[in-house]
Amino acid sequence: MPVHREALAERIDLLRFLLIVGLVFLHYGRFPGSDISPFEGFHWTAHPVATFVNSFFLFTFFTAVPLLSAISGWLFFKGTDFSIAFYRRLYKRRARSILLPMVAWNALILALFLAICAIDPDSSLLGIVRYDVADLHIKAVVNALFGITRHPINFQFWFLRDLLLTILVSPVLGLALRRAPALGLLALFGVWLGGYTLGIFFRTDVVFFFYLGGYLQVRKVALPEFSRRAAVLLLVAYAIAVAARTLAPLAFDETVPQVGYVLGMLTRLMRILGVLSFWAVAPFLLPTAPGRLLVWLGPLAFFLHALHWPLNQFIKLGLARLMPGESSAVLLVNFFLTTVLTIAAAVLLARAMSRYCPAVFDILSGGRSGVFASRVRAAA
Repeated sequence: MPVHREALAERIDLLRFLLIVGLVFLHYGRFPGSDISPFEGFHWTAHPVATFVNSFFLFTFFTAVPLLSAISGWLFFKGTDFSIAFYRRLYKRRARSILLPMVAWNALILALFLAICAIDPDSSLLGIVRYDVADLHIKAVVNALFGITRHPINFQFWFLRDLLLTILVSPVLGLALRRAPALGLLALFGVWLGGYTLGIFFRTDVVFFFYLGGYLQVRKVALPEFSRRAAVLLLVAYAIAVAARTLAPLAFDETVPQVGYVLGMLTRLMRILGVLSFWAVAPFLLPTAPGRLLVWLGPLAFFLHALHWPLNQFIKLGLARLMPGESSAVLLVNFFLTTVLTIAAAVLLARAMSRYCPAVFDILSGGRSGVFASRVRAAA
């Protein structure tokens, strides 16, 4: 049964904000004072429960980039005629909605850490970013703003950088979708599964799932729909897969190259199950109060994505000072409260900016301010 257009738009809004909330959890990073990265999976520590929860949330939301990329590809190729005018029009729109705000945010974060460095050159806060702001050169500044050869200073924008690059090569993807759609899909699947970057991408998650979304759109493939029972079963299966991936270091030594490579492929395949799970569950969340809230906040997904890091790192460190201690309970409170406060701060700031400096907010939200402002007025 085809999905009603309005219901589909609401599902996309819900998923966008929910997945960005997931990225806030994912980018929490290490617990204060810990040297164990959640990206490594579970390790026996003095706080095994907290360690497991951190890694479990991280691997759960590895689905965010694939599903967001698939949605982007599906929307990008909607109504396409594969003409030069079509690509020119979409290039202009994406420059306004992605490139301009990305560079603006990177410039703001760079200025912030330059100010911190000027005030206190020995500040521990400078370790949050992966740039030596005390010794910047032209190449580093260009990378910090645009992410040409390394992640930009707002490191989560690697996704936007790869998305922009994918859009830049979209005529090639469009040619494949017209002439050899299945072959193109199979080729990009192999590249993605093998962990190859094609020499230009940071990761090929974006381009593969973008092409997949385009494939569904261009080939008029009906978007999958699931019963409530099937959605629950998918979600349970995904939770089990995530738990297994989280606990994998107990059984496998990832430092062995062959083991790490195979585990990497299995982790990538797990993302496909995650995409199906989130897509299947979303329509059953829509009628609920949390679901309606996520839909209402949907236009803020970009703003939250841009702002959440390094804001969450400042909040995490501040909470660690307010709530000193290293018990699992304290660490988990820090983990969840950091995410809640980060989201709340982003929503409040967005609401204030949309009212008092709408032009600036429009740039920083990628031109999505109008939808949010109209929903605020409707709520009021």
